[in-house]
Amino acid sequence: MYEKLNPYDNTLPTFKSIQEELDKEFEVNLTKKKVFLGIDGFIDFLYSLVQKRYNLEKWKQFATIIEFSQRLKQISGSSGNIEIFLKKKTSGGFAPNNSKALSALGINVFLLASLGYPKINSLYDELIQNENINAISITNPGKTIGLEFNDGKVMLSDIKGLLEIKWETLLQRIPREHLIKRMEESNVIGFGYWSIFPQLTNIWQKLMEEIFPSIKDINKKLFFVDLADIKKRSKPEIIEMLNVLQKMEDQIPVLLSLNDQEAIDISKALDTVVEITPNKANFKDFITGGKNINKDLGLSYLIIHSPHFATITVKNNMQHYWITEAYTSNPSYTVSAGDHFNSGVIAALLGDLNPPKAILMGNALSAIFVRTGRSPNFGQLRQFIKRYLEYIDHDNPQFP
Repeated sequence: MYEKLNPYDNTLPTFKSIQEELDKEFEVNLTKKKVFLGIDGFIDFLYSLVQKRYNLEKWKQFATIIEFSQRLKQISGSSGNIEIFLKKKTSGGFAPNNSKALSALGINVFLLASLGYPKINSLYDELIQNENINAISITNPGKTIGLEFNDGKVMLSDIKGLLEIKWETLLQRIPREHLIKRMEESNVIGFGYWSIFPQLTNIWQKLMEEIFPSIKDINKKLFFVDLADIKKRSKPEIIEMLNVLQKMEDQIPVLLSLNDQEAIDISKALDTVVEITPNKANFKDFITGGKNINKDLGLSYLIIHSPHFATITVKNNMQHYWITEAYTSNPSYTVSAGDHFNSGVIAALLGDLNPPKAILMGNALSAIFVRTGRSPNFGQLRQFIKRYLEYIDHDNPQFP
């Protein structure tokens, strides 16, 4: 039987109460919702790394990043060769990945992303042929080599084409009136990954100044942000970006979703927040980490997610919840797990579920993806949530 882990742990009551809400009416309601997503796009090459090869068929992979780092340490100062095994070549990035996840649940998506220009890359054919997705491409996608391990991933990205994107580029690809129309008819407006786009803070500023004032009921929509790994960005850049999101909160509710590493880096950037220390027993600093950060930022929603848990802090009365994840120590795929978590949260909020139910749904969508490598439909999502506590109690890498 599941036992509460900390004072904010809402896993058990949320699991019990969400069951009756995931009915046919909820599913149909999602098909009436629309999400605007921009502006990235990647071609992902996902690899396992070979630690030992015994014969043509049998080999042992590097199971953890620590094992891999130890091998790199051994060859430092000399040279070495590491065999990589291609698991999948696929379309990727914040906008395409969230498009896949949301459209699989029946939600309609307008995709303004980097899918290839002037011709869309054939790897995105399945995406743009999806009847729930309407796409316009801005530029050519980046490329990512994703090295996947049981305890995480290392992503090596070539973002040359994406660096060219700026406000003027967007307006060249989509007329201002069309941009306003697409955002006005959307319930959620999402942008990622901030860290790879030097111009994205400025693009958000332009949206506030030139687009949002023309959108009816902008304050009833949701602006959703995924920063991605921000370690390469300077503290002044991070603070400037956060200041823009705080100003945006005056026009439209903002949801900032951070993974555990991004939350640590945000806590380092904010002088008024106690720095989160990783690897403390039972994730101690993360229990109230999101609450501490959002006391400073004052956003409508501040989320921290990891393979083990998710928390959500709501500006209204600073409500704060923890939901334990259905973790597996043997995931099949890890690249795009965070995107699927975020899509689960967005789908739940679009369906008027409360904040703890939203992050439980995000956990479930992510948990299915890391086990299967596929975006689940609503029936599969509901099936997993019915067994959610079972997956917490037993480290089961299989679904269904």
